[in-house]
Amino acid sequence: MSPEQQRSDGITDAVLSDSAYERVRVLRDSLFTQPIPWKLRVQGLLLAVLAATVPLYWLYPDSVTGYLTTTDPMTATPKVALLGAFGGTMVLFSAALLVGAALYRVEHAPLTEQQAYQVLTVEDFAGGVSLAMGGFAIAITTGSIAMGLFGGDAVGSYVATMGQNPLAGSVYGLSLGSVGIGALSASAVVLVAHWYVDRRFRRL
Repeated sequence: MSPEQQRSDGITDAVLSDSAYERVRVLRDSLFTQPIPWKLRVQGLLLAVLAATVPLYWLYPDSVTGYLTTTDPMTATPKVALLGAFGGTMVLFSAALLVGAALYRVEHAPLTEQQAYQVLTVEDFAGGVSLAMGGFAIAITTGSIAMGLFGGDAVGSYVATMGQNPLAGSVYGLSLGSVGIGALSASAVVLVAHWYVDRRFRRL
């Protein structure tokens, strides 16, 4: 069976389901129609990507040293670390909203159509916060850190073009190591939440 046929069968099953939540989820016009466990898994992976900025920093060639406050990622305080912290916080916040929505669905099952719309509205908001804000901030942070892997010439060209160095020290003193450890911990929490929610949903 092709992926298109599987998706079509999944939509048909949801429409014919006794669950008002599943019917509303697949029929409403939204950019975030994916199930909550899927969204939580993506959020966990986003946080893991943010945590990966620490080992990326460790791999910098010597030619980048002049653009850094220190070559130790655990104590380095690049400007872009603050953006990463913001992105990670937004993703974790949206994950908490999704877990709350999931638990509400489990505790109040079967949902009425009105309750289903309310839960899905929270899901849409959480999806927007996670992707439009958190995911975008994490992408910029990771991209900025990864730029250093291409050497001093690449960083120098960026600084000359943009007029600023995202790897330079920040006045806020937030270390990349702190962001990485926080992101790794948050990723583990979200992935455990994904496992728990998926398990509870299978019992509905």
